[in-house]
Amino acid sequence: MPNKNKSEDSTAPQKTLWHRLLARLLELILSPLDIEVQPDVSVMTDPPEADILLLRRKTGSWTKAQRAHLPDGIRDSEASHILIEFKYTESFNEAALGQATGYDVFFKRSKKLAANKLQTVLVSAKKPEAKTLTSLGYEATAYPGVYRTQYPIIKNVLLLSLNELSNEPQNLWIKCFASRKKVKKEAFKKLDELGFVSIA
Repeated sequence: MPNKNKSEDSTAPQKTLWHRLLARLLELILSPLDIEVQPDVSVMTDPPEADILLLRRKTGSWTKAQRAHLPDGIRDSEASHILIEFKYTESFNEAALGQATGYDVFFKRSKKLAANKLQTVLVSAKKPEAKTLTSLGYEATAYPGVYRTQYPIIKNVLLLSLNELSNEPQNLWIKCFASRKKVKKEAFKKLDELGFVSIA
């Protein structure tokens, strides 16, 4: 007798693991610069499935070459570990921020890291709503698309809005994951103009 469940399972749509695609891209770009990229990093014992990745520099501080390939917000951090939670289909909201804050706390605890050694970044493919930013105390910085809050507890989580980042060369790679087609197309075009024809 045929197994109906098996047939249904094989036709079920597969979840796109966007954080792994982002991790692979960053690995191709950053690994030659002594920055380790780890997808699916564990933030605690017996962790839930999380769309996070870790950038860990192997050098004492960010070098000029490394900073040239890191997006605004991240490139200015002095932390040796950058924990990125990537939201491709979900919007920035209180639940996403709570999750990122939890990862920040548990990762520091599990790795015995001082607060200044870890920067947690919530990367949003979608532009955050103004009312959400206001309610959570997030304000624009000098860099377009980079938001910070001074609210205790959540102030360790930096927010990057991919649709809003500037078209400076250091932002182009990550903007390829923005939700707006126009923004993505422009990023790919500028990368092509800069001579980055292929990264495969």
